[in-house]
Amino acid sequence: MLNLEALLRYINERRVRIHWKDCFTSGYSSVRGTEPSVQDTFFAIASLKMLNAESPDDEVVCFILNHDYFDLSRAYYAAGCLKLAGCMPELNDGKLEWLYRGEHHAIECFIPRTPLIKYFEYDLYGMHASSIFSSSLGTLLRRLELGAVSPDEDVESIRRSALLLLEKSRELVRAYMALEILEGIAKRAGQAKLSEFHITQLMRLLESCETGRGYTPNPESTTETLESTYAGCMIARRIKHREPPGIRSFVDLLQNDNGGFRRSPFGGISALEHCYLALRVAGYGRDIMNPAQ
Repeated sequence: MLNLEALLRYINERRVRIHWKDCFTSGYSSVRGTEPSVQDTFFAIASLKMLNAESPDDEVVCFILNHDYFDLSRAYYAAGCLKLAGCMPELNDGKLEWLYRGEHHAIECFIPRTPLIKYFEYDLYGMHASSIFSSSLGTLLRRLELGAVSPDEDVESIRRSALLLLEKSRELVRAYMALEILEGIAKRAGQAKLSEFHITQLMRLLESCETGRGYTPNPESTTETLESTYAGCMIARRIKHREPPGIRSFVDLLQNDNGGFRRSPFGGISALEHCYLALRVAGYGRDIMNPAQ
């Protein structure tokens, strides 16, 4: 059974509070003694919201304001933090803009000009190799979610590439990212249901990766990971397929003594992203706003 009290203690201990100008800011870092990051802050605040715990929204907004500019990744997670705080951020003319408590704010953003279709040519991971959101497909998804799409982008070609990836992928995380990309396109261009063929393909992939308590990364693997189990659960819920009966016991295995979660049942360090993924797998926050889902 999850120790939620220990989890809340772990998250709150990762809070970094700094006085800036005329207010206090609050950000979060998985590693004690290091500067807080926008990414870790999103995962911490989202976890607190899922647990119906108090979150320092005012101080987090102030923390976001304490930035001169955002790259794409930080803009994406900053937008997530702002949505969780009740804002409606928008990307306009290279700036992330939002209203909070009646005041308008804007921060410059650096958005890549790479054609979106190019991201299907690579499967490279970014700085955080353990993050399922740092792949090239994750970059594509971030741009779709932020609305960082040029008017001349061939969205239909992107949709066809995502469907092809969905059809042929034997990696759960890649299939999940393809599904999310299709969802992002649907939000921009109207709802588009998956065909029965693609749903059947996804069911077969899920069944070939299921172990009874979670999902392996691919049919050839024998060990579940947090990332692959998260991807499998999100796919299963999207297509209304049954989930492994031992899913909660698997999540229980991942909680460390400090209250945080690791990515493998065989050991590892706690991280705020792992806490977020573990809570989602365990069924918390099914209706929460989630830009990283």
